[in-house]
Amino acid sequence: MNPFIVLSLLFVSLNLLGSLGPSLSLSIPRQASHHYLTDGIFEGGKSVRANLEALRFSKHKREGFERWVFDFSDATTRIVGAVAPQFQVRYLKAEKIKNAEGMPQTLQPAKIIITLKGIYKNNLDKPTLQKMAKKSYLVSEVISYPPIEEGDTAIEMILRDTSAFYAHQPKQNEGRLVIDIALNTHYSRAAINP
Repeated sequence: MNPFIVLSLLFVSLNLLGSLGPSLSLSIPRQASHHYLTDGIFEGGKSVRANLEALRFSKHKREGFERWVFDFSDATTRIVGAVAPQFQVRYLKAEKIKNAEGMPQTLQPAKIIITLKGIYKNNLDKPTLQKMAKKSYLVSEVISYPPIEEGDTAIEMILRDTSAFYAHQPKQNEGRLVIDIALNTHYSRAAINP
């Protein structure tokens, strides 16, 4: 299927879901917490044009989570950390069924979708995203879609297993979006400590 059509449908569906009511989306928290969720939408940022400068990733094995950090810069001055465009972070649960033998089968893996408005320049590249996903125990793939209209774009983080997430935008750094991903509580922390 045409990537433009897929991205357009993704934006339309997320906008429709976001318009159903205030109970579906939350303002992005401004400080870190480890109250992980397996459902929900966070919104934040400002109506400004910005560059997506980098995506960084780190493992926190002892605490049982991975941290994914998006860094934005001002579209004109390229000062990193000054602004973040409007964004939405949404967790989509995996779609599972039982096959003919009664065994669970995943139709669609769980994923985190980040939609960004007004991205002037996206500096993420596919080879780097692939390397990051290979090093991750929780994320199997990171897909950065091309912009569709006035810099609106989306990034999909396909999860390896059912995980929980927590997102925040630090008060001290407006131009940063942080997403922590952890195994669901019924999974052993040893699973990510090989």
